[in-house]
Amino acid sequence: MKTWMIGTAILAIAAGTTHAHAAEADVTADAAAPESADTAAGTEASENVGSEDIVVTGTATHFANTRVTPEMIERQSALTSVNDVINELPGVFVSEGDAFGSSDWATQISIRGFTQIGTTIDGLPNGGSGYGGGSKANRYIDVLDLKTVEVSQGTADISSRSNEALGGTLNYVTSDPQDEFRVRLSGAAGDYGAQKYYARVDTGEIAPDTRAYISASHSKAHDWIGGAGKTTRDHLSAKINSKISNIDLTGFLSYDDADESEFGSVSVDMFKADPDHDVYTDTWTGLPYIDQNYRSGSRALRKNLFGYLRGKADLGEVKLSLTGYYHRMRGRGDWMPPYLVNVTADGAGNPESEYTGGSTVIGGSQLGQIYYVTPTGAAATMIAGCTGTAGVPAAYSPTCYADDATAVMSYRHTHYKNDRFGFTADADWTHDFGPVTNTLRAGLWYENITANQVRDWHKIKNPLLGTAYDSNPYWVQFSVDYNTNELVYYAQDSIQYGKLTAAFGMKQYFIDQKRQERLVVEPRTRSNSHSDPLISAGLTWATPVDGLELFAGYAQNFSSIGNGLLGEAQEVIDRVKPETADSIEIGARYSSPRLQASLTAYDIKFNNHIVSISSNLVTGIDYLEEQESVYLNVGGIRSKGVEAALAYRFPMGLTLSGSYSYNHAVYIGTGNAEQDEDVGITPGVQVSGSPRHMWVMSADYRRSAFKAGVSAKFVGDRFVDDNGGDVAPGYTVINGYIGMDLDRISDQLSGASLTIQATNLADKRYLGGGAGGTAFLGTPRTVTAALTFDF
Repeated sequence: MKTWMIGTAILAIAAGTTHAHAAEADVTADAAAPESADTAAGTEASENVGSEDIVVTGTATHFANTRVTPEMIERQSALTSVNDVINELPGVFVSEGDAFGSSDWATQISIRGFTQIGTTIDGLPNGGSGYGGGSKANRYIDVLDLKTVEVSQGTADISSRSNEALGGTLNYVTSDPQDEFRVRLSGAAGDYGAQKYYARVDTGEIAPDTRAYISASHSKAHDWIGGAGKTTRDHLSAKINSKISNIDLTGFLSYDDADESEFGSVSVDMFKADPDHDVYTDTWTGLPYIDQNYRSGSRALRKNLFGYLRGKADLGEVKLSLTGYYHRMRGRGDWMPPYLVNVTADGAGNPESEYTGGSTVIGGSQLGQIYYVTPTGAAATMIAGCTGTAGVPAAYSPTCYADDATAVMSYRHTHYKNDRFGFTADADWTHDFGPVTNTLRAGLWYENITANQVRDWHKIKNPLLGTAYDSNPYWVQFSVDYNTNELVYYAQDSIQYGKLTAAFGMKQYFIDQKRQERLVVEPRTRSNSHSDPLISAGLTWATPVDGLELFAGYAQNFSSIGNGLLGEAQEVIDRVKPETADSIEIGARYSSPRLQASLTAYDIKFNNHIVSISSNLVTGIDYLEEQESVYLNVGGIRSKGVEAALAYRFPMGLTLSGSYSYNHAVYIGTGNAEQDEDVGITPGVQVSGSPRHMWVMSADYRRSAFKAGVSAKFVGDRFVDDNGGDVAPGYTVINGYIGMDLDRISDQLSGASLTIQATNLADKRYLGGGAGGTAFLGTPRTVTAALTFDF
C-alpha cells in the first residue's frame, strides 16, 4: 500500500486507536511512574501526566532499572507487539521481522549482550521464551492493554520469578480497569495489508471497590517481502480489581490465538547482493526443492490461555501476597521437506505406503527418502549419470527421472503441548527501631510444568498445486514427555539509616526435570539442577543534592538446564551444571520536575556456559564412542559497559530525551584452542548479535490538539557469528508520528483521536537480529494510521 493511501483507508474504519510511535527513551529516574488508569488513550495519558513534569521511569533500588512510561506506549502503533515498546531503553536491543512483531521465530531481544532474559507477566513467570516452550510476552498481552514494562537490565529484584534471567528481567504489567464506565472501539490500518479491530468495555464500579474490563481484538497482516505469508491474531483479555476490607484482589485472564508465517535469515553476503529478499519464496512453482522454502508453508501456530488470582493483605507493618496461576499452550511448527520419508519396507517395485496412504507408522527409523514416484506409486529410479539442473540437485530434479514420474513432498508438523500451574507467596515486615527502619522480605515460588512434543509427517496431496496435505500422517516420528517441578525461596533484609539503605538477600532454586520417550523403549532421563544459595547485596544513598541518588549492587543470577539436554545420556546430564552469572552495578540517578538523568556502569560474568563439543576433543569421559558430541560447561561471556540517559521537558510542550549504551560483551574461551574452534567461538570477540554502541535521540511535541514526534536509534556493527568473521553493518532508524486529539477541536468528537505513525522513515535497508552466521532483514518503512472513539 502506498503511504499516501493510509489516510484514505483509515477513514473507512469506524474505530481506531490513539497509539503512535516516536520510539523515545523517556528513561532515567528514581521513583515509580505516576499511576495511569489506562495508557491506551492519548488524551487520558496526557491528563495523568502534568505538562510541567517529566514522567519518571525507574525505582529507587540498588540495581539499574528503567520503566516504560505511558507516553512511550502511547507513541506505539496499535498493531505493534508489546516487545517493541522496550527497544529505546538503555542497553536493550529488540529486533523483529516486521513492524508488527508478526514472527516469533524472527524476534530477538537482548540486554547487555545476553539473550537469556527473564520475562514475567504482572510479576508471574512466562514459562520461558523458547520457540517450543513457554511464550513471549506478546502471547499474553495486547499492546492496547499494556500499562508499562519494568526493565531490570542486569540484576532483578530478588523476588523476580524467572529461572533464565542471566542478563536481566522484563516485567510486563497489564493496565487496570477504569474508574468509570467506558466503551472503546478502535481500528487501525497500514502498509502490507495490516488491519486491527479492538473493543474494550470497562465496567466502572460494579460493586463496592470492584471494577473490571474485558477486551477483544483481531489483527492481520502479510509479510513485506513478497506478500505470500499471512499472519492473523485473535486476542481476548479480562481483568478485575476488588478491595474487601484490607485485602486487594486481582484476577486476570487472557487468550491468544496466533497463526504466523515466518521470515528467513540471510548471510551478510546474501544481504549485500539482495537486501530486499530473504531465503523464502513467495510463488508456488510445483517443484518441491524450490517450494520447500515457500513462505506460507513455514508457520508457527500458537494458542495460549493464561490466568491468575492474586490476593494482597495490608496488616500495617506486615504485608502479605498470595497468587495462583495457570497457563496452557498448544502450538505447532510447520515445515515442508521436499521428499517423503521411507519408513516402511514395501519391497522393490511395489507402491510406497507413505504415498498411497491409509496407514500410520508409529515410531521407528527412516529407511531413506522418496523424491519421485512412478504412476503405480513405486519409488522412481533416478537416471544414471544425471547431474540435475542449475540450483536443483540431481535427486530433486525432474530432468533426472522418467517423464511420467511424479514429485512428492511432505508437510512436517511439530506439536507442542505445555501446561503450567503454580503459586507465589510473599511477606514483608517493616519496623522502625529508633532511627533505623528495617524491612524483612521472604517468599516462595512453586511451579509444575508438564509438556509433550510430537512430530508427525503428512503427505502433500499434489505438489504441483499447493500446500494441501493429508490429515492422516504417514509417520509419527517421536513423542516425548517432559515434567518439571520447581521450588524457589528468597529472603532479604534491608536497613535504612537516614539517607543510606543497605540490603542483603539470598535465593535458591530446586529444579527437578524428567524426560520420557513414549514411542521407543529407552530409560527415563532426569536432571536435578539445583542452584547454590545465590547472594544479592546493595547500597543506595540519597545524597544532600536534592534528587540525586547513588547506588551499587551485586547479585548472582541463575539459568536452569533446558529440556534439550535431557535427550542426552544420563551420564552426560549428571556432569552438566546450570549456568550462572555474577553481576556488579554502580550508578547514579537524578530527578527533578524538568530534568532526569542516570548513569550506570556494570560488570557481568557469565559462567558454566553449556555447549556441545566433539567427543574426540574431550578427555576423561568414556561415552563408549556412542556419541559424536558431548555437552560440557565451558567458557561463558564477560560483559562490561556503561549506560547513560537524559531527558528534559520544556515549558512549551517540547520534550527532548536520549540515551547511550556502551557494551563490551565478549566470549570467554574454554581454555583449549581446539575446543574453542570446535564450539565455533573466538575468545575476546564481541558476542554475536550484540552491538557495542547504541544511542537514541528523540523529540516530542504536544500542544493543544496537536501532537508529533521523531526519534532516531543507532545500532552499531554486530557480528552474526561467534568467531568474529561476518559483520552486520551498523544502522540508524528514524521513526515518527503525528496526530490530532479531535475532542479538542469539537465537543462532538469527544474521545476521538487520529494518529499516523511511521517506522523507518528513510526506508533504510539493514540486518536486524541474528546468530549462527545469519541475520534477519530489518523492518522497511511501514506507515499505519489509527482512529479511536470512546463512549
